[in-house]
Amino acid sequence: MEIATQNTTLERPAPHLRAESAFEPSFVEALVDPVNVFDHPRQVAEHPGFTREEKRTILLSWARDELVAEQVTSRLAPELGIRSRVDAVLDALAPFDGAAAAEYTSAVALIRSRRSKCRLARRGES
Repeated sequence: MEIATQNTTLERPAPHLRAESAFEPSFVEALVDPVNVFDHPRQVAEHPGFTREEKRTILLSWARDELVAEQVTSRLAPELGIRSRVDAVLDALAPFDGAAAAEYTSAVALIRSRRSKCRLARRGES
């Protein structure tokens, strides 16, 4: 790729795309969008390139995202019973931050119980 500036042409190297198998996500990539960087939360926990604290932080971020997904689907379509991947994320998080995993587990249980109550109430209306 060339960029013309007045009388000088600067050559910029073409972007180098990493091979899919050689892809090593950065901490920021994993933190911002873990669901699209990893196939399963266990991969975060087992990743050799992240510190224990980085793994904890990524999994906390992923847990928050999954909790929001669980809550939104629970409110918008409780009859579908859609569940997020929050259980797998919390399983992976527990060794790094048991207290946070327990708090998220309580929040998920509350959301799911409300969803069940909504479904039962809707069936009673029919």
